Amino acid sequence: MRILVVNDDGIESEGIWQLAAGLRDAGLGAVQIVAPEEEQSGTSMAVPLHHKLFLRPVDPPAPAYAGIEAYALNGTPAGCVIAGMLAGLGPRPEVVISGINRGINAGTNVMLSGTIGAAMMAALWGIPAMAVSQMFVGETPMPWPTATWATLRLLPLLKLLPQGQAIVLNVNVPFLHDPTEVRGFRQTGLSSFFYGDVIDVNLDPSSESDGRRHMKLRFAHERIPSFPLDSDDGAVRAGYVSVTPLAPSSVARLDLRTALGDL
Repeated sequence: MRILVVNDDGIESEGIWQLAAGLRDAGLGAVQIVAPEEEQSGTSMAVPLHHKLFLRPVDPPAPAYAGIEAYALNGTPAGCVIAGMLAGLGPRPEVVISGINRGINAGTNVMLSGTIGAAMMAALWGIPAMAVSQMFVGETPMPWPTATWATLRLLPLLKLLPQGQAIVLNVNVPFLHDPTEVRGFRQTGLSSFFYGDVIDVNLDPSSESDGRRHMKLRFAHERIPSFPLDSDDGAVRAGYVSVTPLAPSSVARLDLRTALGDL
């Protein structure tokens, strides 16, 4: 099996290298990394059509990652999938895993996430795809091994995805350094949480220059609500690994025929 690993945190993120090494060490097949040159969080499925793109080989940053083929692209996560599919870097991948993202991707945030956007791009190609994200707590070191463990446990589920349907398994992993502390795996739906409700914006008048002022964004953690356990936000915050199947091209179940007929 040939596995393409991408992310939106960039080629220097420890999460992507630990994930790739875990897949390699599990003997699942050839593992290849294609990641953005710089962080691309919040880029969703953006494709850099009008940019001069560069793809460069990257040496593993530590001996533990020796032998992992890696490339950096000065583009978006979705662009990394395109490169992995079409740039002649070897046989086309049979599986795409996007992550491990630093921070969960749940609720309405799935529409913004470059991590999920990359997995969506792969799914539209008919490639089994998984997006893996992990909760973080301030500057505390990330428990990447727990997210890697969860990914390996869930990988067989990709074989259960209906052929011919573009479906992504969106996985969120709790902030736990010991996998034995994970309470289990739960299939969840999207929470109704909207990140715009907890963002404060500050315009600094002292920074004005040529009509421009610095704008600072603050994520107000104190305003995060509680969530039901059957939601992605609720499950991961309760210590479960949340698994939410997502479809990139679904149509909302909304009947507008009568209203359209009246126009």
